[in-house]
Amino acid sequence: MMKNNKNSLGSKLMYGCGDIFGGGAFLLISLLFLNYLTDVELMSPALAGGIIMIGKVWDAISDPLMGFLSDRTQSKFGRRKIYFLLGIMPVFLSFTALWFSFGISSATGLFVYYTFMYLLFNTSFTMVMIPYNSILPEMVTEYGDRTSYTGVRMIFSICSAIAAGVLPMMIINRFGVDIKKGYLIMALIFASIYAVVWLIVYFGTWESQKAPESDRSSSVWGELKTVFRNKSFRIHSGIFICGQAAVDFLTTIFIYYLTACLHRPKEFSLVLGTLLITQLIVMPLHMYISKKFKKTTPYKIGFTVWGVALLTSLFLTPESSVVWVYLVAAMSGFGTSAAVLVPWSILPDISDVDQMITGRRREGVYSGMATLLRKIANGISIGLIGVLLQMIGYARPERAGEIIIQSAGTILGIKLLFGVVPLFCILLAALFSLKYTMTEEKHGILMNEVRRRINGGKSENADQNTKAICEELTGVSYHELWAIQKEKKIQKSTDIPM
Repeated sequence: MMKNNKNSLGSKLMYGCGDIFGGGAFLLISLLFLNYLTDVELMSPALAGGIIMIGKVWDAISDPLMGFLSDRTQSKFGRRKIYFLLGIMPVFLSFTALWFSFGISSATGLFVYYTFMYLLFNTSFTMVMIPYNSILPEMVTEYGDRTSYTGVRMIFSICSAIAAGVLPMMIINRFGVDIKKGYLIMALIFASIYAVVWLIVYFGTWESQKAPESDRSSSVWGELKTVFRNKSFRIHSGIFICGQAAVDFLTTIFIYYLTACLHRPKEFSLVLGTLLITQLIVMPLHMYISKKFKKTTPYKIGFTVWGVALLTSLFLTPESSVVWVYLVAAMSGFGTSAAVLVPWSILPDISDVDQMITGRRREGVYSGMATLLRKIANGISIGLIGVLLQMIGYARPERAGEIIIQSAGTILGIKLLFGVVPLFCILLAALFSLKYTMTEEKHGILMNEVRRRINGGKSENADQNTKAICEELTGVSYHELWAIQKEKKIQKSTDIPM
């Protein structure tokens, strides 16, 4: 097992590679799964979108439950790390099964089969990603170091997304008319990669030597109710849902936009690759801006550039120069890079705010809720797109691989889904980000107060500035902070370095 060396590049790389699965699988499904169901399995868009919606209902149960369990697990492999080992085979099998129907041909049979497999995949995703999202605050406690780890993680995520955006269709297209076989081979390749990374993450991460005490008398729903008492988390939720919904609308509708509106289906991989490579190139810039100013500052620059790209996309036609197509993709990548970095860099600090409220460390609960929010944004986006495509009259192919010329109304509808809806979402995300006031200085004051209270400090001895900052970040009156921990007589957590 890797030595606990938080400043080593090796530690950051072995931790960060976990998002090869998180970033790659999520994007691949966002890009191709709905299109696979409608244009390869020939399901109706509404029915295909319904599968995604059902999956998100299940996530509303499984994600918080997994966070609850992760905080309470006790094993010789660790309370988080044990799930990295347990998840390897489910990740491989469930991802593969999403792209192969075993010859089922009836509409009902396909709906039942893919609903079950999508639920299985989401459960496997939850099993590994929630402990993964929970472990960083235990590995690294410093405000700036967390940004470095998150930045390395996001670089892995974007590199994986580039591979997920470019390679699948290249693999599939090599099989010509046998498109279903192409999807199966693609699935086996990517499933193998997504499974193996969890072995690397297991050996490259560590947990606190002494797990904090948890309130084992509380229920999962009781825990969740207190989560929304945290003002910083409520703001984070708005940032996360709106920003990710914008990304998901863009990526999911991209293939429809290129095919129906610009008549460039064969350029899908290259155009998307341009977006994703730009994401990767500008990530260090967003990391630098985040460290120098606030963790939400990259939104201001990134979303401005992305907004211009979205407006430009509304006016492109099949006759437009290809330069404009790639320019829109690159500018969109500049914005989506900020959208993926900011929420994940903020998340570890949210559990610090929660400790000031409750006196406990509950990274698992917050990870579960954050993963649920990510899936809600993704599920609503993909599911809604399926329904909206049906409403605007999208004509699906009669056989796999066939290109259909869509009506003028449908083309306009797809342009609005691609350009206007994401623009609305990023404006909402930007407004939420203005309300997030955490800075490195305020985080330091908050954690000094947490340490003081752990060591038996009295509330009446806190200075007025500390009280004001704690109230600002938590949204709770200072005299009520630490109260939940007292009421339940839970032993104070000692996992924060003195």
